[in-house]
Amino acid sequence: MEKVIVMNSTERFSGRSQQYVQYRPSYSQEVMQHLLQKVGITGSDLVADIGAGTGLFTEKLLEQHIQTVAVEPNDDMRNALIEHLQTHLTENSLNEQQLRISGGSAENTQIEQLLSVSDGSAEQTKLAGHSVNYIVCAQAFHWFDAELARAEFKRILKPDGQVVLLWNQRDVGASAFMNDYEQLFLKYGKQYVEVKHKHISQAYLKPFYGGYEPQLASYQYSQQLDRAALFGRIQSSSFSLEETDARYDEYIAHIAQIFAKHEQNGVVNMLYRTDIYWGQML
Repeated sequence: MEKVIVMNSTERFSGRSQQYVQYRPSYSQEVMQHLLQKVGITGSDLVADIGAGTGLFTEKLLEQHIQTVAVEPNDDMRNALIEHLQTHLTENSLNEQQLRISGGSAENTQIEQLLSVSDGSAEQTKLAGHSVNYIVCAQAFHWFDAELARAEFKRILKPDGQVVLLWNQRDVGASAFMNDYEQLFLKYGKQYVEVKHKHISQAYLKPFYGGYEPQLASYQYSQQLDRAALFGRIQSSSFSLEETDARYDEYIAHIAQIFAKHEQNGVVNMLYRTDIYWGQML
């Protein structure tokens, strides 16, 4: 399997965590029900959310009362996860930094016991061998060294454990706005062609799963964005231009033009297809 990584992926999102928390899409209830009913995750399982970022998917697992360890190597993103999910944090967190545990009702105490946090990576999670029932990677696998991650995942999974890889894919051909949004990044995006994950498929993932194609299911999802939210959503992307770039003013003007062209009642509709790949690792 070819490596998708083209630069230090651990640092690509430094400085973008607040935009990520505020403007990145969540995951639909249909997706969560699929994990429970089709993949088979239950409340008695331990799930490792690897490449957890700011905890967008971690939060969805906790809402289902699933015991979760969030693994995130980027300090900025991990700190945002801790701040965002501090009411879920447990005193025996795997992370060495001091964590504030919120008090409160018995219900809050129950939720707090569901989450721990590790500063490990996909290639070195710092988790015990054969300790987790499921591994979930939401919007993250394309940043991993697939060969090293495969070895690490096999090390920490319990027998018959499964790996779930999922992405909110922008549905590029679904509307004129979605097409113009794609063209924006093709023109301005930093290494966009190299790092985007549109090429991921069952066949592409076959070597990672040990020689067989994982199962695949897809669900539609949408996100309505006003002008400020569209700018925030764009700036949350690792390939978005920064203010120090010589083309930044031109880039911002182009974004404004896209919004003005496509907005209806003050918002544009970002359309996604959530792809879920899952299976055991042989």
